[in-house]
Amino acid sequence: MTETKPVKIGVRGIVFKIISRLESSLDTSSTRATLANLRNSLGRDIETSVEIWPLIYEHMPEKFLSKSGNLTAEERAIITTLQLYAVHQQGQAITVNENERENYANIGNALKLLRTGDSSKAIDRRFNAMITASTYNELENHLRYLVKLVRSKGKGTIRINYSQLANDLFWYQLGKSQAIKLSWGRSYYSQVNSPKEETNHEQ
Repeated sequence: MTETKPVKIGVRGIVFKIISRLESSLDTSSTRATLANLRNSLGRDIETSVEIWPLIYEHMPEKFLSKSGNLTAEERAIITTLQLYAVHQQGQAITVNENERENYANIGNALKLLRTGDSSKAIDRRFNAMITASTYNELENHLRYLVKLVRSKGKGTIRINYSQLANDLFWYQLGKSQAIKLSWGRSYYSQVNSPKEETNHEQ
């Protein structure tokens, strides 16, 4: 009998798994409460956000966990992504996640859909401010604002590939920030319809 090797699941796969679970029960009070807890955890230290621990750490492999007390790059990318998803999902009856795992479209593809009419220059300024962020915390703040714009202006029609976003945020912290920013910028300013740009990194 052949022994089956365990499948290695990276940051992308963990976020896909958690959001898929939430998507299966969006109309329930428990899921609405979970999403509210994720939104309320924004800007707070993880140790004070005990309400989201079960959702986060039930699916987190041991290798992703910190041994020092500080968040690992994996933990931080996953938590940030789920918080942004919760912001985007607020008030929406159907999922706002682009949940095709093989679709590598990054967040630039979603944000470019906001570039319509007279508001395009304002959106460009917001995007450029995000793309030139010098720290992860600054990047988080810009992402949060832009995701709120997607929610309000997209009215549920614009989806974001949150699994890909988590993967990008992971590599952003590991010295690939310039490559990630360039990838987002190419997708955002590209004139090609719905481009799907695959990165060379995956976790």
